[in-house]
Amino acid sequence: MEEDLTHVRRKRLTTKNGLVCLEDYPYTVSVRLHGKHWCGGAIVSKQWILTAAQCFDYVTNEEVSVRIGSVFRDFGGRILSVIDIKRHPEYKMDQYYPEHNLAMIKVNLPIAPTSRMQPVGLAVADSDLPPAFGETVVTGFGSVISGQIREGENQELRRMIAQEVPRAECRQIYGNDYSLQHDHMCLQSVVKGVALCAGDTGDPAVHFSGLNRAGTLYGIALFSGTEECAYKSKPGIYAKVAYSRQWIDKIIGESPDRTESADSGENAIPLDMD
Repeated sequence: MEEDLTHVRRKRLTTKNGLVCLEDYPYTVSVRLHGKHWCGGAIVSKQWILTAAQCFDYVTNEEVSVRIGSVFRDFGGRILSVIDIKRHPEYKMDQYYPEHNLAMIKVNLPIAPTSRMQPVGLAVADSDLPPAFGETVVTGFGSVISGQIREGENQELRRMIAQEVPRAECRQIYGNDYSLQHDHMCLQSVVKGVALCAGDTGDPAVHFSGLNRAGTLYGIALFSGTEECAYKSKPGIYAKVAYSRQWIDKIIGESPDRTESADSGENAIPLDMD
């Protein structure tokens, strides 16, 4: 399958290990628990990050932070505090395969857009991933080999080019191991041996095309199919962003972005280039 790389702006595209430049995916962040990587996420406005609700079961705001603006998981960019976590009101923590598995987390200061940190556009309400053109890119800081979330030192951002797996086929692959909900979709790498792993929950799945080089966020990673990632054969399961678009818009609308502060730089987050 030939990649459509029209959205890539930098000369250094990717290595055999899938390493990438943050300038190509500047919405990607590391959501951290007790100062260490825990989940992925995507910047969707100047103060809000979209990720998976399951990342915050039995977790308080004070335990969570976000690293933005760095291609490295454990250094660079800026660490922001989290002042609010809003899980989807229909998310049920006591269900094993919950619907509406999305959360919005609010950082303590507005993010001034730069080449390394920008919000990503959201899929139109109730829309599905375009089936016939462009490519879908999943980015994150998760484990590469093992089921250990914080595997390795100085982990760099990686990407996976993925394609959607039909629901019927995905159900057959998982059998009784996972119950797909109405707002779930399945994505699988176009390259064998590459898949979601520990620490990839919350990773954004963004669709790019020649007409949409900035990308549109369609999915948030939920489940990798295996705890031990040495056998990466199953598609990953993602929450459909479009099916919760009204709730996301409501959250952002209830707390308007402080555009004037961010633009002036008075309270916005500055960024040191690595």
